[in-house]
Amino acid sequence: MKRKTSKAFVYLGPSAIQGIGCFADRAIRKGETVRVWDGEDSRWVTTQQAHASPQRHLFKRFGIRTTGGYHCPIDFLRISTGWYMNHDADPNLTSDDEDVTYHAVRDIPAGEELTIDYRRMDERHDNLSRDVEVPATTARKKRKGARR
Repeated sequence: MKRKTSKAFVYLGPSAIQGIGCFADRAIRKGETVRVWDGEDSRWVTTQQAHASPQRHLFKRFGIRTTGGYHCPIDFLRISTGWYMNHDADPNLTSDDEDVTYHAVRDIPAGEELTIDYRRMDERHDNLSRDVEVPATTARKKRKGARR
């Protein structure tokens, strides 16, 4: 399916979920691509490097845990809006590539917080609980491949 892609139409604001969140600046239609990540804004750091770093709390809190390390911002002081997206078990955004390309799973009204499911970010690590390795289960594999 060819999706309509728009430039930045999100803003950051206080979240009822936690801390700061991303919000729709205008209505977003189901299937529309939402650009919240800059593909040049991340790096991969080994677990050993991250946990030995003076910024280890930032890696653990904001990094995306994967086997052997974290995907995280290149600079924690200059990050894409996507790093502020909060978790929801029933998110309004999802990704086909499990990377930087997200699209709306339903119509999203202006002002609604944009959310993703942290559990879909890596097959072996539960990024909702942070740093907890979980076995790949049939239900988990089914959820990862499910389409709405």
